[in-house]
Amino acid sequence: MEMTKIEDMSEQERQSWTTLFADVSVFTLFLGKMMSGKTVNNFSAGELVGVYIYVIVATIIIHSVIASIFAARRVKITRGVMGAEDAIAIGMQIGVAENDERDIEIERKGARNGFWVVSILINVIIFTLLVENSVGGDYMGPLSVLEPSHMFLALLSSMFLGDIVYRGTMVLAYRG
Repeated sequence: MEMTKIEDMSEQERQSWTTLFADVSVFTLFLGKMMSGKTVNNFSAGELVGVYIYVIVATIIIHSVIASIFAARRVKITRGVMGAEDAIAIGMQIGVAENDERDIEIERKGARNGFWVVSILINVIIFTLLVENSVGGDYMGPLSVLEPSHMFLALLSSMFLGDIVYRGTMVLAYRG
């Protein structure tokens, strides 16, 4: 597979790559907060709320910066084609990059794959919870979700992995 230069990518492909990197970065920050090496930190409920707010704020800030940069690029590109006032008016009305049928299909495929990952992982979590509660205290499986920190890690990781698969599918589809 041949490397594609950034300048040869469509705006949608650039935004997919950027969002993928952002999601992986926030997920890495989240894992850093939740784990010490290979061990899950047992946080209190209050500490988990703090981690949750941290993740939400980091996600909002990073995605807002990405959206602002791409919105500014769209206005800049549009200004090169028409007058500044018209470009700003169109940019304000549209608010998003023009997507063709291929872009819509790529996004749909990514959303579907991300949905399946989240669905499968949620079912694994449910199964693990049921097994742990039905077998008793002697059960020591490879994954536990009985502690709030473990459940929190499992659920948020499921959401992050689903979103990473969503964005990764889009990036791979643009490559194909």
